[in-house]
Amino acid sequence: MASVPVSSATTEVRMPQFGEAAADATIVAWLVQPGQAVKADQELVEVQTEKSLLTVAAPVDGILKEHCARPGEAVQVGVVIARISLPQAAPGVAPVVPTDVHPIGTAPAAKAPAPKAKKPEPMRLGDRSALLAAHGEIAFLSPRVRARVAESGLKTSDLTAIQGTGAGGRITGADVDRYLAMGESLSPVRQAVASAMTRSWSRPLATVAMPVGMDALLAHRRTIEGRPSATVYGLAALARAIAKGTPFAAKLFGSRLVKAQSVDLAVAVEVNDGVLTPVIRGVDKLSLAELTIAVDKVIDQARAGRVADAGDAVATVSNYGIFGITWATPIPLAGQAIILGLGAVQSVPDWDPALKAWGRARQAEATLTFDHRIADGGAAGRLLSATVDMIQHPERLG
Repeated sequence: MASVPVSSATTEVRMPQFGEAAADATIVAWLVQPGQAVKADQELVEVQTEKSLLTVAAPVDGILKEHCARPGEAVQVGVVIARISLPQAAPGVAPVVPTDVHPIGTAPAAKAPAPKAKKPEPMRLGDRSALLAAHGEIAFLSPRVRARVAESGLKTSDLTAIQGTGAGGRITGADVDRYLAMGESLSPVRQAVASAMTRSWSRPLATVAMPVGMDALLAHRRTIEGRPSATVYGLAALARAIAKGTPFAAKLFGSRLVKAQSVDLAVAVEVNDGVLTPVIRGVDKLSLAELTIAVDKVIDQARAGRVADAGDAVATVSNYGIFGITWATPIPLAGQAIILGLGAVQSVPDWDPALKAWGRARQAEATLTFDHRIADGGAAGRLLSATVDMIQHPERLG
C-alpha cells in the first residue's frame, strides 16, 4: 500500500493495487474510527474485491483523521479512502518527504513533456490490416460501435477476429454481438488473471534455469518444526539471495528504477478458477520455522477467500512441482521483475567418485523468469545460482 503526504501533518491512505490488479474494491467495514490512534501496518478497513475479502493497513503511525469512503461504496484504485494526522515535527525542523512517492497505479511524473505523436499517414478505407497496425481496430468504428466495444470489454487483438459486414469491411454493432454470442463469459477471477497477465506480458521476459539437488533439503526439513515445504525453502533462499544484492529488487517506471526497501515476497496459491498471490513481509528476516507458519497461514487465508495482504512484493515463488510439472515458465506480475519456479522432484543418475559407481539422487529444476529491461541474463543467472546454492545448503537458511 502506498500513501502520499499532502502536508507536514497529514498522510493520505489510498485504495491499493491488489495482487491481480482489480480496478476497484468495495468498502466493507472500518476497523478504526476517526480520532483513534493507529500504528504503521495496523489494519484500518476491510474491503471486498471480486475474489477476496482483504484489509488495508495504515502506512504510518498517527491519528486517524477521517474516513473518505462509506461502507458499501466501490472505490477505484488510487483514490483516497482515509487521512491520518501525523505527529507534528519539532519547530524549525522540516518534514522528511520521500522523493519517490507517487499515486498508486501511476508512474512518477516525467521530468520533461513527451514528444508529440506524429500524425498518421492517410489510409484507404478498406486497408484494414494497415489500420490495425497503426491505430487498432477501434479507430475504424462508429461512435455507437465504439461504445459497444468498450462496454463488452473487447480489446484490439479481439477485434482482428471479427469479420466486418459493414461498408468497406467496417465492423458493425451486430458483428460485435455475433462475436460475443459465440462463447461464454469468463468468471470474474479469470478476468482479473487475464488482465494481470496481459499487462505482465507487455514487457520483454526471459527465463534462465538450472537443476537443484534436493537430497539435503529433504533430509534437513525433518529437523525443522513444521517440516517446511519446498515452497518455504524457495522463499527463504530467494529472499536471502535478493538481500545480498540484485538489480531485480526494483520496479521500473519509465527510465527510473525504484528500489524495494524490504524483501517482501508473494507465494502463488491456486484458488477455484484462478491464482492469488498473498504477500509475506521481510522474508529474509524469518527463520524456516517462522516462515513455515507464515506460509501456511496465507495459503489457508487465500483458499478461504480472505487475504490480509495482496499488495506490492519484490517477487513471487511458484511451486508448480506439486502438480507433477518438471519445468515451466511462470509469468511475473506486472509490478514485479522476477518469479522463481520450482519443478517436481525426480530421481536421476548420480556418479559417486569415491565408490566409482552410479547411484541415485533427487533433483528438481528451478526457473527464474525476469524482466529483461531491468538487467540481462548474467544478473538473472547469478541470482538463480545463489538461490539454488542456498537450497542445496539448507543449514544456511536457519
